[in-house]
Parts: sequence; C-alpha cells; structure tokens
Amino acid sequence: MDANLLKYMAFVKTEKYGSFTKAAEMLPYFQSGISRMIANPEK
Repeated sequence: MDANLLKYMAFVKTEKYGSFTKAAEMLPYFQSGISRMIANPEK
C-alpha cells in the first residue's frame, strides 16, 4: 500500500476516534508510529 495513503488513513482514524492510541488499535501500528505518520504531512 502507498505510504501516503497509510498516512492519510492514520490521520482519518485519529480524527474519527479522537486519540492516537485508538487509531493505533484500529491500524497495525503502535501509538508512536501513528504520531510520526501524522507529524510528517504537517511539515
């Protein structure tokens, strides 16, 4: 899967659930990975 698509999916899940931890539970990542994915597109 495209890395950019994964970043946007992480962002959408974080917005939907309101937390990095919940988004990480829904995706195959740790909370820190979700945080980094979302921080990257902000740059």
